[in-house]
Amino acid sequence: HPHPVAAMAEPDYYALIGVERNATLHEIRSKFRQQVLAQHPDKGGDPKKFQLLNKAYNVLTDPEKRKRFDATGRTEKSAEEEFVEGFGGGRLGQRPKDADDRAVVNLQDRIITGPQAHEDGFQEWLRQRDQSEMVLTDKDFMKTALFNAAELSTQIKHSGPIQHVLGSPTNSYGQALGGTVQVQVKPRPMKRAIDHDEILVRMLAVPVEDSMLYAELDKAGVCLGMTGVGRIEQLGARVEELRPEDMVLLLPKPTKYSSQRPIGTARTLLACSEEDVIKLPDSILEELTPEQICLAPAIVCGYILLESYGSRLKPGESVLLNAAHLSAGGSALLQLCKLLKLKPLCLLSLPGMPVAVVKGEYGSKAAWQDAEVPPAAPAAVRAKYERISEMLITLGAEEVFPDAAALLRWRDRNQRMLPKLALDGVSSRDSCEQLLHCLQPGDKDSQLVVYGFGTAQPLSISPPLLSAWGGSLAGFNIARWVHSLSANTKKMMSVMENVTKLVRANKFTLDTVLYKVGQDPIAEAFSRAADAADSAQVVLTFPTLQEELSASSEQLTRQKELQEQAKEKELKRKAEEEEREKLKNEWLSVLFGEKSIAAMSPEGPLPIGFEGGRRNPSSLLVWLGDSPKSDNAALKTLPAGSSGVLSLSWSEHSAGEALLAVDLNAPQVTDGSWYLRKQSAFENVDLDLLHDVEILGRSMVETIEPKLGEYGLDWKDVVILGFGKGAGIALYAALLRLIPKPVAAMVFFSPVVLFPAVLEEKMQALKRGSSAMKLFTIWGSRDRATPNAYRQLLAQTLRKAPDLYTTPDTLPDGGHEFDQKSLDLLESVLPLCFSR
Repeated sequence: HPHPVAAMAEPDYYALIGVERNATLHEIRSKFRQQVLAQHPDKGGDPKKFQLLNKAYNVLTDPEKRKRFDATGRTEKSAEEEFVEGFGGGRLGQRPKDADDRAVVNLQDRIITGPQAHEDGFQEWLRQRDQSEMVLTDKDFMKTALFNAAELSTQIKHSGPIQHVLGSPTNSYGQALGGTVQVQVKPRPMKRAIDHDEILVRMLAVPVEDSMLYAELDKAGVCLGMTGVGRIEQLGARVEELRPEDMVLLLPKPTKYSSQRPIGTARTLLACSEEDVIKLPDSILEELTPEQICLAPAIVCGYILLESYGSRLKPGESVLLNAAHLSAGGSALLQLCKLLKLKPLCLLSLPGMPVAVVKGEYGSKAAWQDAEVPPAAPAAVRAKYERISEMLITLGAEEVFPDAAALLRWRDRNQRMLPKLALDGVSSRDSCEQLLHCLQPGDKDSQLVVYGFGTAQPLSISPPLLSAWGGSLAGFNIARWVHSLSANTKKMMSVMENVTKLVRANKFTLDTVLYKVGQDPIAEAFSRAADAADSAQVVLTFPTLQEELSASSEQLTRQKELQEQAKEKELKRKAEEEEREKLKNEWLSVLFGEKSIAAMSPEGPLPIGFEGGRRNPSSLLVWLGDSPKSDNAALKTLPAGSSGVLSLSWSEHSAGEALLAVDLNAPQVTDGSWYLRKQSAFENVDLDLLHDVEILGRSMVETIEPKLGEYGLDWKDVVILGFGKGAGIALYAALLRLIPKPVAAMVFFSPVVLFPAVLEEKMQALKRGSSAMKLFTIWGSRDRATPNAYRQLLAQTLRKAPDLYTTPDTLPDGGHEFDQKSLDLLESVLPLCFSR
């Protein structure tokens, strides 16, 4: 019978010995004796042929090897055959249909199937127990009953800081917003010693997985990472089973750490408990790099999922996956399905791609036929989808769909059976519900398994949908599975040894992209890991301890240099600040005085915008407003009686440009902070404004004095009227005695007085005058340019003014403007200005 593998390198062992394929064991032995005597090298035979005769005898006299040779023409198993035969105890090989049922070792099943003695049941219970949990060692006693004695601690040799990958919540208030964590790399000091039962691990590789990307942190600066690979750097005094330089896999118990409080493997050195690590066998280390070994939890997770939940699937049946394109876990699941002759159906959802959401009753066509057809995806997203789909099919996917509705349409067209098993690695809010619509009903052993960390958000499944489906909904966590039984740790290493053989035979690939902590941008690493369109697994590598020490030394040197530079800069800044403060104080001290620049260098009188009233007046009304044109038009209608009227325009003077540019609607004005500014916070522009107010005040006096001489009047016959900034100029001039003598009265509407604190300080330095002045202030009730805080401060300042009697008033519904209401109120106030 010719073999399909006749072209293989192994010869025909039956022909070598000279027997037929159906020869008995006795015939094979007889023929072998004849051949071996004739072909013995001592009798001139060929040594190579003599070796082949021995091998042929060994193969044909071993029932298993002979059976394999008859079936395949080979005596050695391929990596795929070894993997399939070892998967689930060989359940995918040539076994009887009831072999799995008979292989189940479960106390409850045995009690149901037949009677047994109490002693047999007790022995069965003992076999099912995890022996490691039943033994109390001296280490456990030290850990639970005693304290960690200081004399048993071990000093850590590395003295400098080490690199940490730190995560923070997605906002500054410690509240998660559903996105990836904020991440940064910072050097932080190590603790000085490890306890008697601790080990110090030098981390080599850490995968960036969902539990890092979407960690539910409640504070900033938390070191990330729940798994990784490293070498032991130091051991505690009572650690016996490990040795320095042993390669270990970090996989702590999930009950010990959580996403809020991870163990923090993403650092150069990690102090952890002995029970948090698993020693790696040499067979794995010889074939795989640390960057590949750190993916062991994801790979074994895929293996156990298929072995535990896909045990009843037959070759050729389908498995539904929604995370085949995500990181190493999805890739491993896809490749394992291919090796086991299962047909994966993949849902590929990419950011920016519209999807049709299946909603409605389970099993009804309307649920997917009525789904809203999504708009076409952008060209870039569409090209990315096609590229990833092609990659998934190459790795073993049967079909790739953008959403559940597309899968159900494909199934309806091709009359295909829906899968019995779905594995949810996306674990988003509606991922379970969409997968559930694509599964067979529960009476056909349908299962949905959630194994992904997702984005740490709750899952949403409609109860009527779940009950109508009737299948089994389960969750799986690889770390919990490994630590549930001590035998599972050995099983994990056995699976990785099988995967190692597959990698060696180029039947299994691990696509990784490496980022070195402290050298490559960490934000880019996390961004790439979170990108659903990038199937490569991001792995963090770490600097050596020598590099850490060198970086620490360089950092200390650089830090000292920066400190010296900062110190010099601070001294220089302080010197400049002191000099600036000195010049500012000198400037303020001479301001509004006889030796000020404005007094020494006057800039001429203010322009006269309007002059009216009686030709030979008995008094003079002087107006200083902000809008010359509208003000002049209103003043022409003012009944002046026996008074003359003089309107001055400060805004048309050369010194009024900066004051005119002050925006009274600016936030710092309307909230009062501009008025309340202290002298220590003054800037050059503030000093310039005060200087301009002094110039304008002196120019106002320079304009009025010739008119008083012309009319034969004195300052006691003058009433100064004003509005806004002009009123502020006049108030500064009157209270700081730029006006040589007291005037009869002042009437100001919404006066804008720059920095009342300066006015108060200057007034206190003046001597008390001989006669008093009247001041009427009228404020608009809706004037936002003069907020209450400013009005209160100005009122306090005016109360401290010597010989000043202030009468405040409010104009109902008045804004920051001089209108007809203001003019009417001015007419009623004027008679009060001349009363004695």
